[in-house]
Amino acid sequence: MDGAAELLYFPGMSQASDSIPAYDLYGETRLFPDIMHCERIVDRASGLGWTIAPHRHGILHQFFHLDGAGAEVSLDGHRIRIERPSLISVPRFAVHAFRFPGGQEGHVLSVLPDTLPELFGDAPEPLSQWRMVHAPAGIGALFDAIRGELAGALPLRNAVLRARAVEIAAAVLRSEGEGGGDAPPPALRHMRRFEALIRADPAARRPVGDYAREIGVSAEHLGRITRAMAGQSPAQFIDARRMQEARRHLAYTRLSVASVAHALGYDDPAYFSRAFRRAEGVSPSAYRASRSETA
Repeated sequence: MDGAAELLYFPGMSQASDSIPAYDLYGETRLFPDIMHCERIVDRASGLGWTIAPHRHGILHQFFHLDGAGAEVSLDGHRIRIERPSLISVPRFAVHAFRFPGGQEGHVLSVLPDTLPELFGDAPEPLSQWRMVHAPAGIGALFDAIRGELAGALPLRNAVLRARAVEIAAAVLRSEGEGGGDAPPPALRHMRRFEALIRADPAARRPVGDYAREIGVSAEHLGRITRAMAGQSPAQFIDARRMQEARRHLAYTRLSVASVAHALGYDDPAYFSRAFRRAEGVSPSAYRASRSETA
């Protein structure tokens, strides 16, 4: 991509990976209560001196629309100066940072992968590496449409939101650009393997050491990886992935709450409901209702 050759300096990018914070939304520790979140860059960056420090997200995939030139971006150590309107896809666990010119126009869309199974299913994900492309004409209007849809409660709201997010992903994959085509580092491979093992049998109550042995690392090393990549201990990461599976079942199946609980290894549905409420802030039934197509 034009303008990608210049190396840039970002304070903090040389620090150890285990000191790079992992957030839900940048600077926040509580996940947004919706299937996705879209905001203008100015709404968050203007209050931060137009600089977003190095960080990563353990559960979110993000799409950035930068309208205009002048921003400086770091994506997993690749430093890029933006020379034209750009669309950037940033996967979970990727370390990223931005320095925007004052008044930067654009958007950021954050999505929960479990709400878009067509993009983030069990097969190798087409968006598993960061990617930057020239922003197609009209892409800003698509982000604005998502913001408008999120603010409303029209019929088929969530289906429309998912369809528009897929349009943005398609624009990333169908446009010429550049991306993180190198083989992922060992820590990221181990993290993805850990996640795949949990997803393959979310009802299993295996000790962390069993997962570590199957991955080929020590339990202590697996702990360092999960804390660096997701800001969680292995046990916390297992619980979070189990709740992710619970959200999928509640949103996309007709299983009863008790059946979802049993499918995830909870003998007591009441205990599952309490655990879900602690994690999500609402009961399983309320979550299901909020994800209905008419919500």
